[in-house]
Amino acid sequence: MLQRQAFWALLFSLFWVTLSAQSDTLITSEVRFALDSDRLSAEAKQRIDSLLKVYPLVLLKELKLYGHTDSLAKIEYNRDLSKRRVQAVLQYLVFKGLNPMQVQTDFYGEERPRYSNAPDERYKNRRVELEMRVDLSLLPDQDTKLTERELKSGDKLRLANLNFVGNQAIPVWQSFDELRDLLLVMKQNPDLEVSLQGHVCCSNDFELSVARARMVYNFLIENGISKVRLEYKGFGNKVPLYDEVDEESRALNRRVEVEVLYNSEARQEAEPEARLRVEAPVMSVKFVEGSARLTPTGDFMLSLIADMLKDSEGLRYEFIVYNNIADPRLSAQRGATIERTLRRKGVRNKVFKVSNEGKVPGLPDTPDHNWIRIRMIET
Repeated sequence: MLQRQAFWALLFSLFWVTLSAQSDTLITSEVRFALDSDRLSAEAKQRIDSLLKVYPLVLLKELKLYGHTDSLAKIEYNRDLSKRRVQAVLQYLVFKGLNPMQVQTDFYGEERPRYSNAPDERYKNRRVELEMRVDLSLLPDQDTKLTERELKSGDKLRLANLNFVGNQAIPVWQSFDELRDLLLVMKQNPDLEVSLQGHVCCSNDFELSVARARMVYNFLIENGISKVRLEYKGFGNKVPLYDEVDEESRALNRRVEVEVLYNSEARQEAEPEARLRVEAPVMSVKFVEGSARLTPTGDFMLSLIADMLKDSEGLRYEFIVYNNIADPRLSAQRGATIERTLRRKGVRNKVFKVSNEGKVPGLPDTPDHNWIRIRMIET
């Protein structure tokens, strides 16, 4: 609680925050300039960066920039200077990823001072004002469940607690409550139609972002939701929520968001599922050609999965190795390699098992690449 209070105290010291009746949030801040200068200082850039760290540009609905000066020069000169200051801020924001089509700008020179132009205070008028209107529904909100949110056509909702193993479409074990809530919402709103939108961190892996959205899509269908109410798509890493400065920010960018395509006022009673089963592809776990030996990349991918399995609670995992290579003996050997590798990386025997299955209709023939899936079952 004290940490949260300190955070909001810091936030209000940097920016003015106003909540509107429509639940949009208006953030107002200032960037200041040196005397007779239109150059952004390191301090000014840091202030903008601090603003974007709290309110990433992906949340932005509208931005207004207003340029100002003190009263020391002639009116026309000050108007031009205030214009150049606006252009400097706009250029930096575009460099940080802003779409310039979202911006309205104006410049007033000395004509609209916020502060006194007395010698000890006029430096504050050498400024550009920023007014950002943002949609906070896209920020992670650990305290508000999906079932408690209003679902209107056009809304885009971040599934705050749905995150994934790095480089995989496998949800981390903590994500099951979020999947349970999403399924419950789809049952409580029988006309709800949604677009599931996958995102990744780090590199622009479009295929992985699609796989994450498709995993959620298949989960809903397997639990009785009609596919006519669902669509899915991927965005690679083109729409990050956060600058990726640490593992926490990278994890938050590995996500699926829900865009409401349509919803009516129809509601019905539904109960949350007591026990869920989730399936996902195991991606990029590859072997040396013609061998049951993992490639270095394949071993690394299993390390990422093993790290999640070691910490998980209340789940059992089954890895299924499919014989789509038309070599049942080699497929079985590769399954045994996965089992040994996970055990060597510290995963307890009671948490997982590895099984083999023949080729399943719909799986493509790949001469040396086994398709692998993971089933995650609540115990």
